Amino acid sequence: MENYKKKNMKIKYILFLAFVMAIAATSCKKDKYIIGGSLHDPHVNMTTYDYLKTNRLFDTLLVLIDKAGMKDEINGNVTFFAPTDYSIKALLERREEKLQQDMNDESLKYTLNDLPVQELRDSLRSHLFNGKITRESLSLSNKLFTSKSNEPFSIRLIEVESLDIVSTKPKLLFLVKLRNGLDPDPMPDNYPDENKDQFALAQTSNIQTTTGVLHVLHNIHRFYW
Repeated sequence: MENYKKKNMKIKYILFLAFVMAIAATSCKKDKYIIGGSLHDPHVNMTTYDYLKTNRLFDTLLVLIDKAGMKDEINGNVTFFAPTDYSIKALLERREEKLQQDMNDESLKYTLNDLPVQELRDSLRSHLFNGKITRESLSLSNKLFTSKSNEPFSIRLIEVESLDIVSTKPKLLFLVKLRNGLDPDPMPDNYPDENKDQFALAQTSNIQTTTGVLHVLHNIHRFYW
């Protein structure tokens, strides 16, 4: 029960952060999106990989893509839910802490070079989906997809209460990793934690490159799930 409450608090926190961004976005025209604090058209005249290179938020992600040899896959006819460097940094910190505990040595470090290549490929492919999945193709209902790592996901929009600040409720885009099928609705109090779906908010969505579609996951997304 305690873990369930913590999960609810985390989801509410994510939704609150996203709500602030969504209010700004709803003041823009329907074909415009907020990216990095400024107004942009969602269409960019470059490949997905090259677009990632334009933003320092993805410097480490690009290193991992190159390490995995997946530039061509990222530039394929795919939708990529890109984790930011913050997510990758948090992963390295978790791995380093575990390594130090296992070896009882606080001087040990865990770096990008320590990430196994096949494990890295599998994780990146869990963020990749064949075809172009745009906001316009989604709804408030769960739509099921299979990632390129052959894992089940739902990609959906979720409405956030506007608190009467805007007339239309903002709709936020979520990537949801399914574990043992979709969560029941309503959620029972005794539903096992290991079966609960994992929600990842897209802090920026619908970037349409010359090769595919890019959605950027929130900085607190847990890379490697």
